[in-house]
Amino acid sequence: MARRAKNNTETPDSKSNSSSGTFSAMLRSPASGTIIKTLEQEADECYQSILLPINERMMGPLPQSEIITSRPMVLLLGNHSSGKSSFINFLVGSEVQKSGVAPTDDSFTLITSGMEDTDQDGPALVGDPDLGFMALRNFGNALISHVQLKVRKNLGLKNVILVDSPGMIDCPAVSAPAHLSTSERLRLSSSSRGRESKYSSEGTFDRGYNFMAVTRWFAEHSDVILLFFDPDKPGTTGETLECLTKALNGMEHKLNIIFNKCDQFNKMHDFARAFGALCWNLSKVIPRKDLPPIYTMCVPTPNQGEGLGKEALLDLHSTRSEVVNKVNNAQERRVDNMISRLDDSTRVLQMYAWVCTAAVYKGKGDLIRRFGQRWDFMHWPVFIGGQTFSLMFYMFTAPRIKKVTAELTEDHNLTKLFEDNYRMQIAEGDEFLHSLWQRVMPRLQLAMRTVGIRAIGHAGRRDNEYLNRILNEDVPRLRRQFARAIGDTASVTPVLQGSVDSM
Repeated sequence: MARRAKNNTETPDSKSNSSSGTFSAMLRSPASGTIIKTLEQEADECYQSILLPINERMMGPLPQSEIITSRPMVLLLGNHSSGKSSFINFLVGSEVQKSGVAPTDDSFTLITSGMEDTDQDGPALVGDPDLGFMALRNFGNALISHVQLKVRKNLGLKNVILVDSPGMIDCPAVSAPAHLSTSERLRLSSSSRGRESKYSSEGTFDRGYNFMAVTRWFAEHSDVILLFFDPDKPGTTGETLECLTKALNGMEHKLNIIFNKCDQFNKMHDFARAFGALCWNLSKVIPRKDLPPIYTMCVPTPNQGEGLGKEALLDLHSTRSEVVNKVNNAQERRVDNMISRLDDSTRVLQMYAWVCTAAVYKGKGDLIRRFGQRWDFMHWPVFIGGQTFSLMFYMFTAPRIKKVTAELTEDHNLTKLFEDNYRMQIAEGDEFLHSLWQRVMPRLQLAMRTVGIRAIGHAGRRDNEYLNRILNEDVPRLRRQFARAIGDTASVTPVLQGSVDSM
């Protein structure tokens, strides 16, 4: 179930016979050295050939198989006029995106390099099964009409997909029409399959699709995330702060917060007040004492002044170079993300499988105890016939099975099964397991209540062996090979090993 073989043969330099093939070739072209590419393929192979079959058989929590573009993705988020489009133009070295103080674009725009300048609209982009964006269909036609792809030649940034998102704003309240009844208002405010109605439950006018869910989808598939703030709205836009708590929750390892346009300050106390306001607003939505790093920078503009001084401007340019390096290293970040994804998905699936298996055995035991000595009716088919017995058996057992399933899916019962299976780790104070369980339990409850315990099945001995091998052998091996490939262990590993040996 690995990627299609043509992923390894098509490159952006290969000549395409038709325009329909150029997009697939460009977005799925190799972007780095052979070692990095091999590690990426091995991680994807473990996920596709081992985890997904177990996940599908047990109706597990992992997302279904999909084509993944070989090019790394960089997602840019932020308020309107925060400098996202200007930074993209600076990265690629040409005016690809319009920029301005007012909102200039209401679409998710994908920008990448190619052999010629071409554009592709949302329906064509989402409808191509080889590009990896078919899952966006789940968010409705309103989103599809607000997605586009731009391929440009001679870009300064090669083999990276930049995703420019719509600027986040606080919309004024717009109530539903007065002539609508209460039921019609509730119907309009409801969402289905990831889509939002025209009127939200709070009475605000939304985008026509679930913006936070779409943003989270792009964030999950991106390798670097840049969240922009600017001096005019230093963290005061509610939609931006909501994005941090909903769409970007759990993405801290690839999130970079940017305080842009810092060259506009002429006085130090103005900068201090704006920066302090940003930190204050972030502290209300980031549940930690220590805030993540905030990159203060600016994008070079014609006739740019020195602002806070020449040294301060040089420092802003230096910080911008750090952010640019993060974008340039997106391919390495991608491989690291894929290995982390493999590790995390294996742990999630293993916990799901273990607790689900424990629930199956507990359910069988509860049924036997509830029936008690009533199993003596098993000889009834001799007297009443097989079909009649089957109907009577179903009528007798179905309510009890339903009741046992309902009891097992209660929070405290499932949590007890989890604690019984991870007794040793919990006793050692492993807090990571509890956070993992909060992600697994809702999906397990949904599967058990929807299809029943018997339909889900249980994990066998071979399944456990496969999952343990990925966690104990494959993931550590891939991480060591990746560290050697990028040269991280050349100096770190001998020092650490030496310190251990000397103790």
